[in-house]
Amino acid sequence: MIEAVLGFIIAGILIFLVIKAIGNIFKGVVLIFIAFLIYYLFSSSLQTLTPSLQPIGNFLRAPIDKLKGIFYNIEIVTTSRSKEGLAIVIRNTGILPLSNLSVKIDGKDVRITSGISVLFPRQTGIIEVDWKGTYNKIEVFTKEAKAVYISPL
Repeated sequence: MIEAVLGFIIAGILIFLVIKAIGNIFKGVVLIFIAFLIYYLFSSSLQTLTPSLQPIGNFLRAPIDKLKGIFYNIEIVTTSRSKEGLAIVIRNTGILPLSNLSVKIDGKDVRITSGISVLFPRQTGIIEVDWKGTYNKIEVFTKEAKAVYISPL
Protein backbone atom coordinates (compact mmCIF):
# COMPACT_ATOMS: atom_id res chain seq x y z
CA MET A 1 0.00 0.00 0.00
CA ILE A 2 2.75 2.45 0.93
CA GLU A 3 4.66 1.51 -2.20
CA ALA A 4 1.66 2.37 -4.40
CA VAL A 5 1.20 5.76 -2.70
CA LEU A 6 4.91 6.56 -3.08
CA GLY A 7 4.77 5.45 -6.73
CA PHE A 8 1.86 7.82 -7.43
CA ILE A 9 3.66 10.68 -5.68
CA ILE A 10 6.87 10.10 -7.66
CA ALA A 11 4.89 9.77 -10.93
CA GLY A 12 3.03 13.01 -10.13
CA ILE A 13 6.30 14.84 -9.44
CA LEU A 14 7.82 13.56 -12.71
CA ILE A 15 4.75 14.61 -14.72
CA PHE A 16 4.82 18.04 -13.06
CA LEU A 17 8.54 18.49 -13.90
CA VAL A 18 8.01 17.41 -17.52
CA ILE A 19 5.12 19.87 -17.94
CA LYS A 20 7.23 22.68 -16.44
CA ALA A 21 10.17 21.84 -18.74
CA ILE A 22 7.96 21.85 -21.85
CA GLY A 23 6.44 25.16 -20.75
CA ASN A 24 9.90 26.71 -20.29
CA ILE A 25 11.03 25.48 -23.72
CA PHE A 26 7.88 26.96 -25.30
CA LYS A 27 8.45 30.30 -23.53
CA GLY A 28 12.03 30.36 -24.78
CA VAL A 29 11.00 29.73 -28.37
CA VAL A 30 8.37 32.48 -28.16
CA LEU A 31 10.88 34.96 -26.71
CA ILE A 32 13.43 34.16 -29.45
CA PHE A 33 10.73 34.65 -32.11
CA ILE A 34 9.76 38.00 -30.56
CA ALA A 35 13.41 39.08 -30.58
CA PHE A 36 13.71 38.17 -34.29
CA LEU A 37 10.47 40.01 -35.04
CA ILE A 38 11.61 43.14 -33.20
CA TYR A 39 14.92 43.08 -35.06
CA TYR A 40 13.14 42.65 -38.41
CA LEU A 41 10.82 45.59 -37.73
CA PHE A 42 13.66 47.89 -36.65
CA SER A 43 16.24 46.76 -39.21
CA SER A 44 14.80 49.05 -41.89
CA SER A 45 15.19 52.11 -39.66
CA LEU A 46 18.58 51.12 -38.22
CA GLN A 47 20.69 50.69 -41.34
CA THR A 48 23.95 50.36 -39.39
CA LEU A 49 22.91 46.97 -37.97
CA THR A 50 21.77 45.52 -41.29
CA PRO A 51 25.15 44.28 -42.65
CA SER A 52 26.15 42.61 -39.38
CA LEU A 53 22.86 40.77 -38.74
CA GLN A 54 21.62 40.17 -42.29
CA PRO A 55 20.82 36.42 -41.87
CA ILE A 56 18.23 37.22 -39.20
CA GLY A 57 16.35 39.54 -41.58
CA ASN A 58 16.43 36.91 -44.34
CA PHE A 59 15.19 34.30 -41.88
CA LEU A 60 12.09 36.37 -41.10
CA ARG A 61 11.47 37.67 -44.63
CA ALA A 62 10.39 34.28 -46.05
CA PRO A 63 7.47 33.68 -43.61
CA ILE A 64 6.31 37.28 -43.98
CA ASP A 65 6.39 37.04 -47.80
CA LYS A 66 4.48 33.76 -47.62
CA LEU A 67 1.86 35.38 -45.38
CA LYS A 68 1.66 38.36 -47.74
CA GLY A 69 1.10 35.92 -50.63
CA ILE A 70 -2.00 34.60 -48.87
CA PHE A 71 -3.52 38.07 -48.54
CA TYR A 72 -2.39 39.50 -51.91
CA ASN A 73 -2.09 37.15 -54.86
CA ILE A 74 -2.87 37.56 -58.55
CA GLU A 75 -2.54 35.16 -61.46
CA ILE A 76 -2.84 35.45 -65.22
CA VAL A 77 -5.37 32.89 -66.42
CA THR A 78 -4.97 33.29 -70.19
CA THR A 79 -4.39 35.78 -72.97
CA SER A 80 -6.01 36.30 -76.36
CA ARG A 81 -6.08 38.76 -79.24
CA SER A 82 -8.78 41.43 -79.33
CA LYS A 83 -9.74 44.32 -81.62
CA GLU A 84 -7.80 46.79 -79.48
CA GLY A 85 -4.69 44.63 -79.10
CA LEU A 86 -4.26 41.98 -76.41
CA ALA A 87 -6.77 40.81 -73.78
CA ILE A 88 -5.33 39.46 -70.52
CA VAL A 89 -7.60 37.48 -68.18
CA ILE A 90 -6.50 37.85 -64.54
CA ARG A 91 -7.82 36.43 -61.27
CA ASN A 92 -7.36 37.65 -57.70
CA THR A 93 -6.61 34.49 -55.71
CA GLY A 94 -5.83 36.39 -52.50
CA ILE A 95 -8.25 37.38 -49.76
CA LEU A 96 -7.92 41.18 -50.11
CA PRO A 97 -8.85 43.41 -53.08
CA LEU A 98 -6.19 44.60 -55.54
CA SER A 99 -6.06 47.89 -57.44
CA ASN A 100 -3.68 50.06 -59.49
CA LEU A 101 -2.95 47.44 -62.14
CA SER A 102 -0.09 47.94 -64.59
CA VAL A 103 1.26 45.70 -67.35
CA LYS A 104 4.69 45.04 -68.82
CA ILE A 105 5.20 42.94 -71.92
CA ASP A 106 8.75 41.76 -72.62
CA GLY A 107 10.06 44.32 -70.15
CA LYS A 108 8.27 47.32 -71.72
CA ASP A 109 5.47 49.29 -70.05
CA VAL A 110 2.20 48.90 -71.93
CA ARG A 111 -0.80 51.24 -71.91
CA ILE A 112 -4.04 49.70 -70.61
CA THR A 113 -6.85 50.63 -73.02
CA SER A 114 -9.71 49.18 -70.96
CA GLY A 115 -9.97 47.16 -67.82
CA ILE A 116 -10.98 47.11 -64.21
CA SER A 117 -9.98 49.50 -61.45
CA VAL A 118 -10.42 47.12 -58.49
CA LEU A 119 -10.17 43.34 -58.51
CA PHE A 120 -12.00 41.89 -55.52
CA PRO A 121 -11.10 38.53 -53.92
CA ARG A 122 -11.86 35.48 -56.09
CA GLN A 123 -12.91 37.81 -58.93
CA THR A 124 -11.79 37.33 -62.52
CA GLY A 125 -11.34 40.31 -64.84
CA ILE A 126 -10.11 41.24 -68.29
CA ILE A 127 -7.53 43.90 -69.10
CA GLU A 128 -7.09 45.04 -72.68
CA VAL A 129 -3.69 46.48 -73.56
CA ASP A 130 -2.32 48.25 -76.61
CA TRP A 131 -0.02 45.51 -77.99
CA LYS A 132 -0.07 44.32 -81.58
CA GLY A 133 3.04 42.16 -81.90
CA THR A 134 4.15 38.83 -80.47
CA TYR A 135 5.30 38.45 -76.88
CA ASN A 136 7.30 36.12 -74.69
CA LYS A 137 6.58 37.34 -71.17
CA ILE A 138 3.65 39.27 -69.68
CA GLU A 139 3.83 40.74 -66.18
CA VAL A 140 0.84 42.22 -64.35
CA PHE A 141 1.70 44.37 -61.34
CA THR A 142 -0.19 45.86 -58.44
CA LYS A 143 1.28 47.63 -55.45
CA GLU A 144 1.15 44.40 -53.46
CA ALA A 145 1.46 41.52 -55.95
CA LYS A 146 2.89 40.45 -59.29
CA ALA A 147 1.88 37.80 -61.82
CA VAL A 148 4.03 36.47 -64.67
CA TYR A 149 2.83 34.67 -67.80
CA ILE A 150 5.33 33.04 -70.15
CA SER A 151 4.12 32.45 -73.71
CA PRO A 152 3.91 28.73 -74.51
CA LEU A 153 5.06 29.39 -78.11
